Amino acid sequence: MNRHSLRSVPAPEEWTRAFPFWEGLTASGATLLRSAVASKSFPAGAVLLEEGQPCEGALLVTRGSIRVYKTSPSGREITLYLVQPGEMCVLGISCLLNDTRYPARAAAKTDTEALGIPATTFRRLFREEAPVQRFVLELFSSRLSSVMRLVEEVAFHRMDERLAVFLLEESRGSRGIYHPVFMSHEQIATHLGTAREVVSRLLSQLEDDGLIVPERMRIRIADPEGLRRVSSSERPG
Repeated sequence: MNRHSLRSVPAPEEWTRAFPFWEGLTASGATLLRSAVASKSFPAGAVLLEEGQPCEGALLVTRGSIRVYKTSPSGREITLYLVQPGEMCVLGISCLLNDTRYPARAAAKTDTEALGIPATTFRRLFREEAPVQRFVLELFSSRLSSVMRLVEEVAFHRMDERLAVFLLEESRGSRGIYHPVFMSHEQIATHLGTAREVVSRLLSQLEDDGLIVPERMRIRIADPEGLRRVSSSERPG
């Protein structure tokens, strides 16, 4: 992690916002965390961990996101999950607590900032601080549910359904606003674990149906309700 840039640690009033479990820590736990944490930043695309590497610390994302994914022997990739602000990577936590190697790859999806906690500090906090234990268990529970959904999608859903769900999730903003998806066909295929040609063909079909408007390096959502019908296997006849 030393090759990535370091930033100044948060000001005292930012600790509660940065760590979901901060307010529940004991005085000694808060002192330990404050003395050990370091703020880090990663440019989009930076690889944080390769498969088989040891985990030297835990990262809590404060801005941006980290993509965790698997790569097949042929080079095809599939996204397992994204680590969003306020979260840590559960595979990384598992490696830290069990002293094992990282079983996937992790890279910054966008320009990302995170708070790094050394492995020994995190293990001690997990051992001694109930709020940290609850935080980790809640992360594992939430992530297990999302990974089970991924398994269900891959095993039981058609690729056009998965593509529609992906476009809706990537474009959804607040108050029902849908933003353009700034990704190439190759990037979308990488996230879904399929070939670029498959994505291109399915996007052409969605365009013909009037559901999306492909533009250079971005896809505009023209009919969110229509995409939702596709995502639930309710294509118009």
